[in-house]
Amino acid sequence: MKKKRMGFHTHISFHLSRVEDCQGPEVLDIHFDLSFLATDDSVLVTTGTVKESFSKGMYWYADKFVKCDEVLKIRRKDYLPGNVLTARCRMWNIIQEDTEYGHCFARTRIGVSMMTCKFFPSSGHNSKTFIFEVGAHDEMLKTVNVRLYLVDCSRNRTECLNEEFIFTETIRSALFTLNLSEEELMKNKNRYFPNDILQLYCEWDIINGIVLQEIEKTIYGSLLSIQDWNLTSDGFKSKFRLDSKHVLKENLESLYKENVLCDTKLKTKTGSFPAHKSILSARSPVFQKMFTNDMREKNSECVDMEDLDDDTVQRLLLYIYTATLPDLLWDSACNLYAAADKYEILSLKCECSSFLKDNLSQDNCCDLFILADTHQDEDLKSVVQDYISNHNDIFYTNEWKHFMKTNLELAADIMYFKCKK
Repeated sequence: MKKKRMGFHTHISFHLSRVEDCQGPEVLDIHFDLSFLATDDSVLVTTGTVKESFSKGMYWYADKFVKCDEVLKIRRKDYLPGNVLTARCRMWNIIQEDTEYGHCFARTRIGVSMMTCKFFPSSGHNSKTFIFEVGAHDEMLKTVNVRLYLVDCSRNRTECLNEEFIFTETIRSALFTLNLSEEELMKNKNRYFPNDILQLYCEWDIINGIVLQEIEKTIYGSLLSIQDWNLTSDGFKSKFRLDSKHVLKENLESLYKENVLCDTKLKTKTGSFPAHKSILSARSPVFQKMFTNDMREKNSECVDMEDLDDDTVQRLLLYIYTATLPDLLWDSACNLYAAADKYEILSLKCECSSFLKDNLSQDNCCDLFILADTHQDEDLKSVVQDYISNHNDIFYTNEWKHFMKTNLELAADIMYFKCKK
């Protein structure tokens, strides 16, 4: 039997075929099911049990097995851990009661190539829109999925393109009209043209065909988990064993999101967020003192955090449990930086500081200098001080005038530093 998976524009299809030159009876009656599996071998999607009679050379297929968006976008974390899609085909003889169980592992590897891209105004005298062109020079390249974002001065991204294109033998380039206009860009020139530079961020997934398709190993009389396989092929070594850190992060994230066995709550003015004292203590010396010393929080069912807003506490908890900072923006990074300093979560403070440094601009540098001074962060202060002293335009802005009125001593420090340079 031979199993193959074929990609279409909107769906992934699952095909099963019996080869022409196989041994055995002319017609073979079997039960089978085809599935995609999660990291713990649980079934994400399946055909269910199918009964079929296969003659030699016969095909059976589920042409719309699962939507591409479900696999590649909506539930990517479930379907593609480590960018690996796990497919399972089980089959058994209908007549024979004593079935010999085992695993047959086949690998399909997809090659990846580089592409070219161009960004230019659409043609025409009164053109107000823009074109993004992608070109495929590798003849094996089959499909591209392009996502293009407009990046503003605060490093926030606005999606202006999300399209998929299938190349043919004769069509090796694609043109996409972006959903942004010259008028919109010029209306927000200060936001999108810091230092007269337009920033775009592009992501793409490309497929250039199958480079390996073979059965690598067959073991009978064993029901080993997929994770226990140690596979090699043409020098390509891979353990289909889960990254222990990745598993730990997912388990802790599930513990946090499902509120399992929580024994305390973090309370803001408007919200209450369940948590675990042991995990908070492991991540923060401040929390550890609260719960182990003779303090009110030790015997209380909650920790008052009324100086923080709900978004900051949620982000703080997610970082404590998973060490991740999804969708971080300037304001949330500033709030998290202050919270990390208060609760002595140094790794979070460092990550927020790095984000703030990377997104420093003339509009926010004065506020960041105040934040760094408030938390006595000499490293962050030094970076902001250098930035301000190297951008003379700042001294002519309204932000600087306000900064001098409200923080005269800090403004004097910066001017003294600039003069010394």
